[in-house]
Amino acid sequence: MAQKLIKYIEMDEFKKVLAAEKDRKFKLAYVLAMGSGLRISEVLGYEGISKKKNKETGEIVEKKIKIPHLTREQIDLNKHQIKILGKGSKERITHTSPWLSQTNIKLLPLKIPRRTLQGRFTRLCKKILKKNLSFHTLRHGWANHLANHPDSKKRMPLSQLQSLGGWSRLDTVGIYLKSNPIHAVDNAWESF
Repeated sequence: MAQKLIKYIEMDEFKKVLAAEKDRKFKLAYVLAMGSGLRISEVLGYEGISKKKNKETGEIVEKKIKIPHLTREQIDLNKHQIKILGKGSKERITHTSPWLSQTNIKLLPLKIPRRTLQGRFTRLCKKILKKNLSFHTLRHGWANHLANHPDSKKRMPLSQLQSLGGWSRLDTVGIYLKSNPIHAVDNAWESF
């Protein structure tokens, strides 16, 4: 089965969407996703039940999931760090974005319903970019930007990207190299 290329948002597209958004809370949510690679559940928190099939017994096992809202105490602007308790109750440290400031992190924790944030971002992208994009596309944009930066000296090694993004498998992070093969094509061309 062929793998589809992922959808992502380019940095110049993100800047247009950010400029068009007037509400500071929504802007902050977008910045946390595109500027630091946070998932929607890591920004807004999440409570639910995960259902997984036990490989040995075949029975369905339910597990409660609770991810707390992101708070300003988790962000250290001086060290450029955000401490995340994310998917699978894993802790990780990721970087802050240059767009974050003491002023906008005072808005945390964000009390925005998940569907409201998702719908607003999608509608704004349709209006501004003429594209149907989800909030998670921001995380893809962040990873794509770091893995495929136009300045080859600024491209992040996949192992570091994996650590910042909280992926458990390196091959999952590799999709970002496939999502934007321009640099691979250019490098291959130049090698001859």
